[in-house]
Amino acid sequence: MRFHSLLIFSFFLFAIPQAQAAEPVMGQDIAQEIAGLKRMIAVLDSNVEVLKSTVRAQNEIIERQNSRIAVFEVRQSAVSVPPPVISPKANAGFNPDIGVAGTVQSKITQNKSDTEGNNSIALKEFELTFGQAVDPYSRFDATISFNDHMEEHVVHLEEAYYTRWGLPFGFTGQVGKFRAAIGKQNLLHAHQLPTADYPLVIQNFFGEEGLSSSGLRLKNNIPNPWDLPIEVTGEILRGNHDESFADVSRRPIFNTHIKTFFEPSADTNLELGWTTMFGTVNPPLTIDDGSGTTTEWIRPEGTDWYGVKVYGADATFNWFLPEGKQVTWQNEIYFQNRPELVNSINGQPWGFYSLVEYKLSRRFCPGVRFDYVNPLDVSGRHGTTSVSPYLIFWQSEYADVKLQYSHTVYAGGEKTDNAAYVVVDFLAGNHKHAIQ
Repeated sequence: MRFHSLLIFSFFLFAIPQAQAAEPVMGQDIAQEIAGLKRMIAVLDSNVEVLKSTVRAQNEIIERQNSRIAVFEVRQSAVSVPPPVISPKANAGFNPDIGVAGTVQSKITQNKSDTEGNNSIALKEFELTFGQAVDPYSRFDATISFNDHMEEHVVHLEEAYYTRWGLPFGFTGQVGKFRAAIGKQNLLHAHQLPTADYPLVIQNFFGEEGLSSSGLRLKNNIPNPWDLPIEVTGEILRGNHDESFADVSRRPIFNTHIKTFFEPSADTNLELGWTTMFGTVNPPLTIDDGSGTTTEWIRPEGTDWYGVKVYGADATFNWFLPEGKQVTWQNEIYFQNRPELVNSINGQPWGFYSLVEYKLSRRFCPGVRFDYVNPLDVSGRHGTTSVSPYLIFWQSEYADVKLQYSHTVYAGGEKTDNAAYVVVDFLAGNHKHAIQ
C-alpha cells in the first residue's frame, strides 16, 4: 500500500512540471498562427489595393474611350467612308426608320415687348424624322418640324434629301432640302444645341433657326501630302433668304465649306473650317419724280448679282481628361461684304461667338458662350454683345435639361436684356441626323 502511494505521489511530481512546460509551447504555436494569419491578411489587402488600382485605371481608359467615341462622327465625316453594302431585300418591308425629338422651352425675360415666347412655356420644336436605304447606293432622310406657334410656321419641312454614294471621282451627292454646311452650329437641330438658342451671329445673318434650304450638295475628300482628312463641300442653294440675301429665288446662293481634322496629341483633337458664300440681293430703290415726291421700289430682277459675299471660319478644340471629363472650345466668326444699295444699313456687318464648356461627368456639363455681332441693320455703332452661362444635365442619352441665363447689351448700348431659359429635350427612336 505504501508502495502504491509512493508511486502515485511520484507520478504527480513528474506530471505537473511537464504540464507547466507544455503550456508555454502551446501558447507560442497559437501566437505564430495568428502572426501568420496577419501576414496573409496584409498580403490580401495589398492585392486588393492593386486590383482596385487596376480597375480604376481600366475605368479611366474606358471613360476616355467613350469620350473619344462621342466625337468620332466629326472625324468620320472628314474621312472618306465607303458606301454601305445594303441588300436589296433590306428595303422589302418599306418601313423607314422613325424617330422623334422634342424641345420644350420656358423663357423669362426682362423685355417688356409682346414677343412670342417671352415669359412663357411652349413646345419650341417637335421633330418627326424618317430615314431609309433606297437601294445599295442611296438613301433618303426627312425631318418634319412642329411647334406651338413659337415660330412663323406651325408645321415646317425642315429637311428632306436624297443621298447618293459612289459618284465618279469619289463624290457623295445630296439633293433636296437640308441645313446648309455653314460652320458648326448651323448644321445642328434645336435639340442638338449645347445652348437654348443659336448664337446671335447665326440668327442675324442666317435666321433665328439658321439657314435651311433646298439645293444640291457635293462633297469629297482632297488627297494631300500631309495625310490629313480634308473635306470640301459645295452647295447650290435656293436664294430666297431675306436675312442676308434676296427674298426671291430667281438666283441661287453658292456656298463652299472646307474643313480638316487632326490630333495634336493623344488627348486632344482640333477641327478647322472655312465658309465662303455668294448671293444676290433685291435692294429697295428710292425714285424721285422731280416734284419732291419719292417712291420706294424694289427691282424684280435684282441688282448686284452675287454682290453679297459672306466669309466665315470655325474652330473646335476638344481636350479629353481622366475619368471621362472633357473640355470643348468652339468658335465661329463671319463677316460680309455687301454692295452700297442693299436691303440692310450696314455694308460690312460681322460677328462671332466663342463657347467653352467643361464636361464634369456623364451627367453634368457647365459652359458659357460669348456673342458679338455688328448687325445688318446697324451701322457705325457698337454691336450687340451677350454673355450666356449655361448648365446641361443629362438624365440619359435620350433626355436632358438645360439651364441658361443671358445678359445682352444691344447695339449702341442703349438697351439691355436679361433672360433665363429652362429647356427640356427628349428623344425616341432613330433620332440621329444622317447628314452630319
